Amino acid sequence: MNSPSVRKGLSVSELAGALQRMEDKIDNLVAKTTANQGVGPLSDRSHPSSTTQPPNTPDPVSPISAFTPSRLGSVQIRQELAIPERHCTAPQHLLTWSCSPLTLNDRELRYPVDLESKQARLRKTTAAPVCLSQSMSEVSSSWLSTISLSQLRDLANLYFTHFHPQCLILEVDNFYHHHLSRTLRVGFDDSLSSCVVLLVLSLGSVVACQTDGREWAQSDSATDMLEFEAGLSFFNLACNIFRDVEDVSWESVQCLLLIALYNSSKLRVYDHWRFINKACSTVIILLPLEEKLQAHHCQLYWIAYLQESQILVEFEFHSSGLSGLESSVPLPLLPDPGIDPRQKEYQFFLLALVSMRRLLNRIHSHLYNQERLVTPTPSVLYELNRQIEEWKQCLPSSFQFSDLILSNEVRIASQTDKRSMQERLKGHLKARYNAAKTILYRPHVHRVIHSSRIDASDYEVECAKTAIASALIGILHGGIMHEPFQLLLFPINSWRTLFAIRIQIQMIQRTEVSGLAAALLPDGWEVIDRVQAIIVDAASPFSPTITRDYEIIQSLVEV
Repeated sequence: MNSPSVRKGLSVSELAGALQRMEDKIDNLVAKTTANQGVGPLSDRSHPSSTTQPPNTPDPVSPISAFTPSRLGSVQIRQELAIPERHCTAPQHLLTWSCSPLTLNDRELRYPVDLESKQARLRKTTAAPVCLSQSMSEVSSSWLSTISLSQLRDLANLYFTHFHPQCLILEVDNFYHHHLSRTLRVGFDDSLSSCVVLLVLSLGSVVACQTDGREWAQSDSATDMLEFEAGLSFFNLACNIFRDVEDVSWESVQCLLLIALYNSSKLRVYDHWRFINKACSTVIILLPLEEKLQAHHCQLYWIAYLQESQILVEFEFHSSGLSGLESSVPLPLLPDPGIDPRQKEYQFFLLALVSMRRLLNRIHSHLYNQERLVTPTPSVLYELNRQIEEWKQCLPSSFQFSDLILSNEVRIASQTDKRSMQERLKGHLKARYNAAKTILYRPHVHRVIHSSRIDASDYEVECAKTAIASALIGILHGGIMHEPFQLLLFPINSWRTLFAIRIQIQMIQRTEVSGLAAALLPDGWEVIDRVQAIIVDAASPFSPTITRDYEIIQSLVEV
């Protein structure tokens, strides 16, 4: 899909202004389309939760305007753009297409939330890791006092090397000069600083066990649980302290985000959402109480926003309402020119994720949020696609990427072993870019599958091909073939993206329309089998959603 070129290297303020202009332009286009066109069905089978009409949107407040509590208080909290009750992009809803050989009722379509909310709790163990267990009682936590400074730094370094660049929950200098320094002086006492350090150590242990550091596995774990339970004692000790010291503060928000991150790495979706929701609710309380919002406060807002949005697009949990404040909170600021170049990259990565998430929410809102919607006109789709391309062009040179056909992407991915952090971040951004293309053009897949004939030059077919190829390319760049599953950014989302395209491929292969599979499935699409096998082997024992999704895939193949 072609789009006009745009100027590269926009500043943060220019990018923020561009985002607002994009949103205004789309609103105007859709308003004109609604006034001039009839409406058509969103899907073949209605979904009761889709009947909610979009609320009125308040006048926009510039995202780069100076923050004041009074301004925040004047902003009406509008409903979450990505809330599942307003669209049906969660992959199991593809089974409502009339060509699906499987039929699930409305209650059955909510199986991910049902399964995740009933998942067994993590063990409450506080036993020492293997490397500290030789002279300690299995149930004693006194082993904390035996951790050496070098061990503390090693685990912290693993966290800041693997998790931090993707989420920026903590400030590196503040962690070492305040939290870790205090812990070294007074020990692990009942304080938020101790919670932060213990949570960093728990996540560092996750990295260690995923990168051949088995000495940090739980000494009391069964053999088949060594990797999965990595960091569990640090995590449990942190949670025990946090229950007593939690308050309404930005440090508590950081702890909640770190707890959620640990649960995400363990594929515990309900607990991930539960702590993200609490972090979001705390942020909503804190924002109006600040006389002046600091840059890191803005950053924590957007991190919580990202985390919540990623969960809600796949699982029908309740929204906190945090996104209703997005027009009042400035975007994360880029650091000063003198700061470490790596930190600049990490900061811009976060900014890119935020801007793409906002754009994806707009696409969801305009294309998926009503029981019946106006069939998108070419002008609306062109504008949305142009915004996706503009986002790509605004990326700094270190994150720029080329558009390759799927077969070439498969060849390169197959020849690549491990990726550097810079390559991982670049890959994540390319995955998000392709996810946007997939979501934008998915309605065309529906229309082509349900048509009576196809024309290879048809606009609908071209858009459907883009949706299929983009989904597969996005999966490759998400890192499943290169990084341990627990270390991926949003690991459960990586699987659900694969699940969605797998359902569509099965429907395409089952269609009676002559030549449809050949027209829509690009060379190299079979790589999905290899990626699927990697995830099912690594994660299905620990994820009820992945297990159930895989059962559905098998049923579709066998029907």
